[in-house]
Amino acid sequence: MDLKVQPISIDSDDPFKFDLLGRKEEILNLNQLVANLDSASVLSIDSRWGTGKTTFIKLWMQHLINSQSPCLYFNAWETDFSSEPLVSFLGEMNQGLEKLIGASPVSTDAWEKAKSAGKQLAKHGIPALIRIGTAGVIDAEKFIEDELVKTAGKLASDAVENYLKEKAAIAEFKSALSTFVQSSTDENKLVVFVDELDRCRPLYAIELLERIKHIFNVDGIIFVLALDKEQLCHSIQAVYGSEFDSSGYLRRFVDFEYLLKKPDISSFVDVAFSSIKIDEFFAPRMQHRELRYEQEHLVNVFKMLANGLNMSLREIEQFIASINIAIRTAASNEYIFPALLVFLIVARSNKPETYNRYLSKDGNEDELIEYLYEIVPLNKRNESFECALVEGFLIAAKHSRSSSSSSDRLQKYKSMLGDENFSIVEREYSETVINVVNRPSGSIGGISLNSVKDRVEWLSQFKFS
Repeated sequence: MDLKVQPISIDSDDPFKFDLLGRKEEILNLNQLVANLDSASVLSIDSRWGTGKTTFIKLWMQHLINSQSPCLYFNAWETDFSSEPLVSFLGEMNQGLEKLIGASPVSTDAWEKAKSAGKQLAKHGIPALIRIGTAGVIDAEKFIEDELVKTAGKLASDAVENYLKEKAAIAEFKSALSTFVQSSTDENKLVVFVDELDRCRPLYAIELLERIKHIFNVDGIIFVLALDKEQLCHSIQAVYGSEFDSSGYLRRFVDFEYLLKKPDISSFVDVAFSSIKIDEFFAPRMQHRELRYEQEHLVNVFKMLANGLNMSLREIEQFIASINIAIRTAASNEYIFPALLVFLIVARSNKPETYNRYLSKDGNEDELIEYLYEIVPLNKRNESFECALVEGFLIAAKHSRSSSSSSDRLQKYKSMLGDENFSIVEREYSETVINVVNRPSGSIGGISLNSVKDRVEWLSQFKFS
């Protein structure tokens, strides 16, 4: 049994064989764009956290590998402990370029020269030279003036000499890198993928962008940055101030921005549940007549919530892991009321105070039903069996047959049944809610809210990464 949704498996022979989100067309189109670029460029793949950017670029990488096109992968977040991004980046490039370097003396010599120049740059820390071209607010003369102030006690000529040395080192590095690319890529582009940039420390992310744009700006090299632009803009503002035009600043580094298409959430949910072998859990329960629709209810209610809340893929994976843990301890003949369970797991995470009021002794279902209505808009609600199912369970769990309390909502739905002032779909929705309240999951008994609550609360003892 897998508790968590497993990462997509990328087949080395057919990288798109297990593609869950239909990314093949996007990747092939972008790959053709990159192949036709004549100059060094930086392309950003923009999508919010947890929407599959890493999988996207790994699929693209495998496609390039299969096409015998040179590419490198750099996980920026895994190296942001370093004080100098250039050191980290050169180290990763050194490992990744072994196959390209091969036995060619020209490639070997060029790469060694590039590394040597790069070490000199890293040693000096390239303090503000890069920012001269980056921010557009400091010129060379002003830089030298500032250096004179900062190097009090030294000769003025030292500051000027250091500036010129760094400038020469950058030129030497770019020249050697250009020679290396021309001699080792068979006229193909070297595509360098930079992942998880938006998760880095703000200053590290900014400095890495600066180095990419101004040191690695060499014909034949294309950078592909996987990032959440909104999050990265927040990081930039954390350094330069909340009033700083972070979006405009980013445009100095990125030549093309590409927004990933919104994935098909329903298809992803199906595959995600399949990956945790949900069928195996529900198979023995199918022999019980009252439980035969449980799996369908669980999956379809979660699809409704995932779509309505516009969950990211990572959020979907985390909720499915929670649902999986919550149901796995149930006996094969035990009622778990999956539609209610799934909704309460999501509500507990997103609306904890509303969730707690519902469970309290004096609480009622109204607030949680209003939250359900926020997720499922009116134009979809009356035709949604899953919405009626959840609403019916929320009412039934608070108003059992033995309870002296009654539900005003239930009485309203009963009055609607014979009222032709309401549309057919409104009356059908009302009938579904009433049927669920009267016989939740087909059982003749009521719902043990405490039992469902215990499953949901048990999850608080787990942490999901």
